[in-house]
Amino acid sequence: MSAFHFLHNEKHTFYSLEATEIEAAEQRLGARFPAELRQFYLEIGYGFANRNETTAFQRIIDPESAVDLHLREDFYEHDPDLDMYDEREGFLFFEVVEGVYFEVRWGTADTSSVYFMETRISDSLQAFFEQLDNDAHFYEKMLSGKSTLSPERAFST
Repeated sequence: MSAFHFLHNEKHTFYSLEATEIEAAEQRLGARFPAELRQFYLEIGYGFANRNETTAFQRIIDPESAVDLHLREDFYEHDPDLDMYDEREGFLFFEVVEGVYFEVRWGTADTSSVYFMETRISDSLQAFFEQLDNDAHFYEKMLSGKSTLSPERAFST
């Protein structure tokens, strides 16, 4: 059974990926994705979580777009929202709302902690998606009062 099997339900909309698509994105990046994110891409793909439970995007970014985002290429080349992220610390994979992202941290472990800026959201990607599957707004409660964003960009949906 896959680590992310619980996400196969009507709450989410995902699009599967071929291993060659992931490998091509990693080739462009010049590195492998964090292990747990790579596993997610292989098992689930990319798409949207909790489509009918929140107005937030909750978009799991596809590998090619995630590499564009990380390298600041194409659509993201001149995106001023990215200035607030330290991409040396992690890899942006999840878009909450426009310009607000969560990242998985690089590491050698099989699990990847999920962060918003310097605030740890979850100890692993699997735990993050388990929490998100149970409560579409769990991170909003966790981050309320900690966000450095302007009120119009806050997490409330």
